[in-house]
Amino acid sequence: MLILRILWALAVLWHTMAFAAGGVNVWFAYRAMFGGPRSATSSRVIQSAEWQLWASGFAIVGLGIQLVGWDHYLANPKLWAKALLVTIWLASTLLIRYRAIPQLRQGRRQLMLRACSVSAACWIYGAFLGVAKTLANGALPFAALCTGFVMTIVGCLILTLHHEDAHGRAAAVD
Repeated sequence: MLILRILWALAVLWHTMAFAAGGVNVWFAYRAMFGGPRSATSSRVIQSAEWQLWASGFAIVGLGIQLVGWDHYLANPKLWAKALLVTIWLASTLLIRYRAIPQLRQGRRQLMLRACSVSAACWIYGAFLGVAKTLANGALPFAALCTGFVMTIVGCLILTLHHEDAHGRAAAVD
């Protein structure tokens, strides 16, 4: 049992480090959309972090199930909110890679801005769920956790559209 707890703690550390590396580079990539400095390594770091998050996330879930059992672990609404978040994050990542980037290269920014907003919301709310240990095991129902996630997405969309509007006005002045 002690070895499982140690492995679980290491998986959580791995997950946290991957999140930090990816999150910082997501921020830099987001800023580059509005004229910030571009980094050739950001995309590679983000892709690596994504794979590290998937692998460490599966390790955390697998070890968590081993530690407390299927029924207890899978009855947690926070786990299912994370599963929903990860599914939407995957969809936004695929949308960015296969649709938004080609459109951006053609000078059309709107899909990229919206997809990046959703992706950023997933990173932000994922961080919140990761540190909000008091929400585990039914402290809030699944619907309440999803409402917070939707509000985060809406907030990121509003913020992005505001920045895009300000960026457009600044470009028009130049």
